[in-house]
Amino acid sequence: MEYFNQLFDQPDQLPVHWYDHEFEQCTFRKLDLSQQVLARSNFTNCQFDTCNLAGCQVKNTKFDDVHFAHCRLSQVDFSFCNAFAFHVDFEECQLDYTVFLGRNLKKTRFVNCSLKEAHFLKCDLTGAVFKHCNLELAKFGENNLTQADFSTSYNLRMNLDDNTVKKARFSLHNLPGLLAQYNLTIIE
Repeated sequence: MEYFNQLFDQPDQLPVHWYDHEFEQCTFRKLDLSQQVLARSNFTNCQFDTCNLAGCQVKNTKFDDVHFAHCRLSQVDFSFCNAFAFHVDFEECQLDYTVFLGRNLKKTRFVNCSLKEAHFLKCDLTGAVFKHCNLELAKFGENNLTQADFSTSYNLRMNLDDNTVKKARFSLHNLPGLLAQYNLTIIE
């Protein structure tokens, strides 16, 4: 089924099943979509505002220019999404325990997000912005972090040798987590 330029803000407006649907320029507001199967659905130029999408299954789901604000997306494995035209942004979202494996996340914005124990593996995060994000126990491995901005985020711990970090931005407060692998003592 195809939906265009619709606002979904009442549970009775929602499709019975979420898979194999096309959503374009739609807004989803204050909905509990936790544990839903969104498989093979396409979301293009859509916005999710104050929604619970925790544990959603997103196998072959297309997220093209999708903005998530004030959403709970914990335990979502974005690795299963359709890689074609994957472009998302997150603002004030809970992304704890999420997985991004092999995703193109160029210029993706993570603003005021919790990314506790999130996994970024083999991703292209060129020019990505992590603004005021909690990165406690987040894993970064084999990523391109060229020109990524971590300067305002906190609890960052990363093996710099395992990532490409050319011209990436970090704050002085990030240094202990960036140098932890060397077992150094940092004194202020």
